[in-house]
Amino acid sequence: MFKSIYAVWVATVLSSVALLAPVKAEPAAPLPLWEAGLIGLSIEQLAYPGAGARVQRNFLLPYLIYRGDFLRSDRDNVGLRAYKTDTLELDVGFAAALGSSESEIAERAGMPELGTLIEAGPRLRWTLSDNIWGSRLRLDMPLRAVFDLDDGLRYSGVSFEPALFADVITANELAYTFGISALFGSDKLTDRFYQVTAQYVTADRPEFDAAPGLIALRASGAISKKFSSKWRGFGFARYERVSSAKNRNSPLVVQNGGWSVGFGVTYIWARSTQTVSGW
Repeated sequence: MFKSIYAVWVATVLSSVALLAPVKAEPAAPLPLWEAGLIGLSIEQLAYPGAGARVQRNFLLPYLIYRGDFLRSDRDNVGLRAYKTDTLELDVGFAAALGSSESEIAERAGMPELGTLIEAGPRLRWTLSDNIWGSRLRLDMPLRAVFDLDDGLRYSGVSFEPALFADVITANELAYTFGISALFGSDKLTDRFYQVTAQYVTADRPEFDAAPGLIALRASGAISKKFSSKWRGFGFARYERVSSAKNRNSPLVVQNGGWSVGFGVTYIWARSTQTVSGW
């Protein structure tokens, strides 16, 4: 029971930290070295790309933002910054995806549960422009090893998701991010989602040998609003489509596209007096 709660906490904090800070490429005003507070979050997501089932979770959790030169937890990454210039940044960080029980996914009835996934590895970020039509345009290229937190951090393959993002922030502290990406997975990762071995074959679920390659094409958007020095609200949505995916013919793929959405609020209860710039 404790392991499941801890897994949910880790996944939620890692996947939500992107929404806790403004998206300016280089804010004019210095920011606190660290901030601590609470995040209330509601997420409804596809169990996996191509799934017919959706998973809904609600959380109220503590969070910490730290803007160090090397150690960081901010925007959409938690980890170590290895290299940074005005246009290029290389870091080593983490991401996460919530798991699902087999009882929540009818097409996987009788098959192993999908545990909470933790991803770790390098990401190269290339800022293409700081002001194109009033937005910052950036290319992110994360390459990460995937581990199942509910199975003793068992290695579960490799993911690669090149993504193009546009970040906009308005004068009234309203921030937007729009993005498109393509998610690729190694053989071990695609097996986890789409493989059907002989022991799990049913009349409606034939055997299927999953292959590495494209998992899904994605389009996403996020919005956040600073209401006061303490409170910020946010929302996000992602649409992913598997009609061009390598394993689109798996019996575990029951729809070509689907939405994941979420919204929440953050409250800052403490921040450092020391500030940093360049964030």
